Amino acid sequence: MITFTKLADSDHAHFAQSLFEEAFPEEERPPFSSLRHRDAGKFHFLVAENGDDPIGLLTYWTFDDIVYIEHFAIAEELRNQGLGKAVFLNFLSQQTQQVVLEVETPINEEAEHRIEFYASMGLFSNPQSYLQPAYRKGGVEVPMIIMSKYELDDDEFSEIRALLYREVYGIDVK
Repeated sequence: MITFTKLADSDHAHFAQSLFEEAFPEEERPPFSSLRHRDAGKFHFLVAENGDDPIGLLTYWTFDDIVYIEHFAIAEELRNQGLGKAVFLNFLSQQTQQVVLEVETPINEEAEHRIEFYASMGLFSNPQSYLQPAYRKGGVEVPMIIMSKYELDDDEFSEIRALLYREVYGIDVK
């Protein structure tokens, strides 16, 4: 049975840190050490477990009207076995409001597969242009697609982009 454990309560913190740093390029993740300084009322880091075995991680933010999934990964040796879909659908089924996430643009086969993975669970690829701000000083912005549980019109997209920029990346956008 798949369960989620808060990182702070997990016996698998080393697994979570290793997976976090291996699964996401440096420009697509904050330093692991900085995560403990985030707003604990809004930011959540979960370790996905199958029984007693860690299988993945999911980080997300809760806001008034949306849940923003910042990072989701399954251990490389466990991929393509249906666990990712089971973990993601388990989490998604617990969310009653809009769910959004950033995904790489389809620049290669892996990125295309990732978009197809989320689309297979009912998420929409929104057509509006989006750049993920740099996580580090001197870092680069990364072109991304915002996928969501419900399609976003331009106004909703702009509001969500401004929220993410302000709350997650610390950038005030007008």
